[in-house]
Amino acid sequence: GSWTQLYLITDYHENGSLYDFLKCTTLDNRALLKLAYSAACGLCHLHTEIYGTQGKPAIAHRDLKSKNILIKKNGTCCIADLGLAVKFNSDTNEVDVPLNTRVGTKR
Repeated sequence: GSWTQLYLITDYHENGSLYDFLKCTTLDNRALLKLAYSAACGLCHLHTEIYGTQGKPAIAHRDLKSKNILIKKNGTCCIADLGLAVKFNSDTNEVDVPLNTRVGTKR
């Protein structure tokens, strides 16, 4: 058989989530732009399929919010909690959606 489950292992980011960080931190425009730009770049990387033996599928997060974005020491973002993410299979032109239809955060 083949193994199809993907794992993502990241560093620990002591600044916590963007949600918590913005509640207790005042940032200038440059720092805010750096956060926004790095979050957009991270999302772009998730959405981009990379071909080859060291590649990755295109991924849709499906629960992106400030509590699922972590702040690194250098003031950039790291997208976290890909528990609801789905991947796009370009060979079949299909999205790998699990039977669990739950999407996003229940309020």
